[in-house]
Amino acid sequence: MAKKIDNKEIKSNKKVKSKRKIFLLIIPVIIIVCIIGFIWFTLTTDVVNAQLIVESGTVQVKHVGGSWISAENSMLLSQSDSVKTGDNTSASIILFESSIIRLDNNTEVTIQELIQLDEETSVKIKQDAGRTWNTISKMSGIDNYDVQTPTTVASVRGTAFVVIVQSNGTTYYGVAHGILNVSYVSNGTIQGVVDLDENESVIAYVDMVNISLEIKPFVMDDWVLENLLEDEQFRIDLKEELYSRIEPYIPELKEQYGLTDQELEVLIDGYIMGYFDLPPDTPEWARELFELS
Repeated sequence: MAKKIDNKEIKSNKKVKSKRKIFLLIIPVIIIVCIIGFIWFTLTTDVVNAQLIVESGTVQVKHVGGSWISAENSMLLSQSDSVKTGDNTSASIILFESSIIRLDNNTEVTIQELIQLDEETSVKIKQDAGRTWNTISKMSGIDNYDVQTPTTVASVRGTAFVVIVQSNGTTYYGVAHGILNVSYVSNGTIQGVVDLDENESVIAYVDMVNISLEIKPFVMDDWVLENLLEDEQFRIDLKEELYSRIEPYIPELKEQYGLTDQELEVLIDGYIMGYFDLPPDTPEWARELFELS
């Protein structure tokens, strides 16, 4: 007697096959991206953790236990170093060659933490005054990136955002890409937390009492738009540098995985932009497989 076919069983089998198909499509992408990342980090020597670029005006730097001195262009920075810009002055701090903090005029920041271990890289920036633009690329390998101001602590990985600290400590955040977790801090205690998505902003006022952090649209001024344009050029430069480093391995990658030049370029763009994280709606079966890999 022939076995009766169950429609539910057919649908279940189709789902399993669909899952396997999706997984088989994703795996080569992840493998290739991992290879690209391996080449970028492992085969690159003398990676600079933090470097100061003086773009205009006079920039000052202060080392631990020292006083403010004039900064030199392209000088290396270390943990606990502070950087300050004056009137009509701008500068940038390049982190691990692929992330950037741009300082507007009259801005002061301190690199509170700059730790690179085998399994984790952490950066903590203290911003006492002024305006910064932060573009944190996932290819930099930074696992934890925090910004501390007089009234807030913000945590992020892989995003672009502005931080403005007013003279009284009131802090403004505006996010262009990614997600930013902002905590309002008063007397050393966290009073409120919000997650800012793309095109969202928040203001944390001094001495907020019984007032929740209110998310509002991110209104981009000329300075922000200029930084977004500079980010595009920064990514183009990163892409050229990445291509130069993986060039000897490109023929093998293309042959082994059947890639065209266009497909490889898409993967490299995705790696630079950090598009290959598993999305929130990824099925649990796929997430478990990747966690085990």
